[in-house]
Amino acid sequence: MIQQRKMKRLLSRSALLLTAASFLTLPLATSAFAGKEGVFLSDSVYFTLDKVSLSVGAEDGSLRFSLGLNNHSDTIVDFNNYGVKVIDANGITYTAKLNEKVVARVKAGETGTFKFTSEVPNNLTPSDLKVDIFRWNNNTTSDIGALSVESAMVETGQTLEQQAVINLKEIDTTLAEETLVTAKLGQSYKVYKDGVWMVYTDLTLSNESSASVKLPDGLELNFQDSKGLTYGAQFVANVGALLPDQPVTATLQAAVPATLDTSKLSLLFSPKGKVKTTLLGTLNAAKTFSVGRLSDKIAYPNKDASDALNGLVMSTSWASAVQQTDGLHVQANVTLTNESDGIVTVPNLTGEFQASRSNVGVTSSDNAVRSAYLSPNESTTFHFQGVVPASLNAEALQLVVLEKQSAAASTTAGATTGTGTGSGTGAAGNTDNSKQVASLPVSVTSLAGAGVAGEATTYAAASAYKIGEPFKLASTNSMDSNMDMSLVELGMSVNTDFGYKTVVAKYKLTNKSTTTLALPDFQTDLTNEDGYTYTGVRQTNVAKNIAPNTSYVLNYSYMVPDSEDADKLALNLYDTNRLAVGSFKTEVQPIPETGPISVYPFTIDFDDYSLSATYSKDGSYSYRLRLDLDVQRQAQVITDANFSSLVFEVVDTEGRLLSSKPMTFTGQQRILSGVQFLEFTNIRSEQLNTGSYFNIYEVISTPNGEAKRLIRTIKP
Repeated sequence: MIQQRKMKRLLSRSALLLTAASFLTLPLATSAFAGKEGVFLSDSVYFTLDKVSLSVGAEDGSLRFSLGLNNHSDTIVDFNNYGVKVIDANGITYTAKLNEKVVARVKAGETGTFKFTSEVPNNLTPSDLKVDIFRWNNNTTSDIGALSVESAMVETGQTLEQQAVINLKEIDTTLAEETLVTAKLGQSYKVYKDGVWMVYTDLTLSNESSASVKLPDGLELNFQDSKGLTYGAQFVANVGALLPDQPVTATLQAAVPATLDTSKLSLLFSPKGKVKTTLLGTLNAAKTFSVGRLSDKIAYPNKDASDALNGLVMSTSWASAVQQTDGLHVQANVTLTNESDGIVTVPNLTGEFQASRSNVGVTSSDNAVRSAYLSPNESTTFHFQGVVPASLNAEALQLVVLEKQSAAASTTAGATTGTGTGSGTGAAGNTDNSKQVASLPVSVTSLAGAGVAGEATTYAAASAYKIGEPFKLASTNSMDSNMDMSLVELGMSVNTDFGYKTVVAKYKLTNKSTTTLALPDFQTDLTNEDGYTYTGVRQTNVAKNIAPNTSYVLNYSYMVPDSEDADKLALNLYDTNRLAVGSFKTEVQPIPETGPISVYPFTIDFDDYSLSATYSKDGSYSYRLRLDLDVQRQAQVITDANFSSLVFEVVDTEGRLLSSKPMTFTGQQRILSGVQFLEFTNIRSEQLNTGSYFNIYEVISTPNGEAKRLIRTIKP
């Protein structure tokens, strides 16, 4: 229950025991108030209404205004002879309380300004209220006139705000006079962080007095739910001195249960230990919580008094959720766009994929190299990814974007540093935390719609891709941003002896930097349209480094069942931590029966060939294959001893292997353009027949043995 306060006359002749030092006087021209509403005592003396602010809390409201006594006469006008009250549309009056001591006697040609606050019900609007001015006649009063609150607010562009007005003197009686601080809520977030569900809310504090002030230790803040349960709130960083007319935005945090319903949450201000008996102000926090949807654009919640982030718009522009054997793989892109006319800084962001109704959270960072600033209309995108339990789906997930900032940055515009200690206290502790870093939420987005209930196959979620184009990969610590990677070849052949097919993929890696880079150790698999996944095996030996401005080809092989057509595949790439960096739709390339054959980075064309048999002294026979080849290099790519080789196999009419001969693309026996002869020895006489033919394979050495891809069959 809110403690009721008695209505009493707060403005009297004795209340204006004033000091000249706190009284603002200005020479005034009559034209300065042209069109302004006034209550006239005479042709040259009148009252005007300025700086009107109507605030509503969860339980009450507050009207603050300045009353100007404009004296254009030749004599002094004493404000002690007049009083002020607030009247609503039903004629109910509310006491107007003078906020500060000022000189009551207004000299000729000057304006006296008197600041008032009136507590009013929170259901009143500006059109319901008027400021009534009356004259004291001994112990009686007589009305002079009233000024419209709505007219004064419209004239200055003011709107109804949800604010709590806190009188610090009710907490700290050592203050010389009443000190008002207004509190206004910004954005609020309910997130799972460090194993605990937390509520964070931005709170803007404004000092309405004429001198600096600090929040007293006796001020307690609590969140209250619909059941009346309270949760102590504290500032993330110490709120220092509040300067007059200089708002400070600070962040509050409170541990809450996972089941907390934020739709009926309030923020309460009270003296320490008296939240159940005495409230100094309340704010309805329910409407400050929002969970965005994919592609929604929101203004970045700028807390910086330097306006360094004003005009920055953020959006979760894309997301996917794909079930795989090790869990649900989730990815999301968060795009920042500068829609202002100036340059803005790029905040340091991390992402966390969270289950909205259970204690699951997976943190992700984007370590891509990007500019620290954005020019007008320029954008930058952060990519976040993670693996959550397979039992979850996209409908149950949210992406929380957090900004890394020093604890000192958690309060701005006049705040000092310090660690917030103690639950529900207005003042924080004295420990210096200027070097600590806090990650505070700046947006929460539901991942509903990413995939089909989180159960889309990898193929459905994969991006369209054309072989040869550089992959658009998510940034990761194990993949340097200066390394381009592309798929340059994908072929498949049947291994009739073993009852499976082999898919061979060739990846080209290009070092775009000016220094040598380590060859990335990535993982890969193929997934077909039905969700079956085939793991890739890397070639046995690879180079360790890639020189600047050069490219290297790396081979992976995939064992697939004989029933696999491989016409609809998703190529999935992962970093060393098994985090997805990209998924791309592709299909195996058909091998031409005639014409040039691609063995990247070479093409081979069999211009002519012929076969002859010879007899050896040991009684065996041999085949001699004459080849007229045209070998061309497609691209300048490094080929070393680890590169694939070709194997020519002689096969009889029954499909039995008679003999084989390897050839390489490097070394003295490498394949060259022109006429070459291959000898196939140790063929027994009974194996010699006119129907023999040659299979030509590309062969890659892997830890699981040789992976063979049939590229041409020659039947002489």
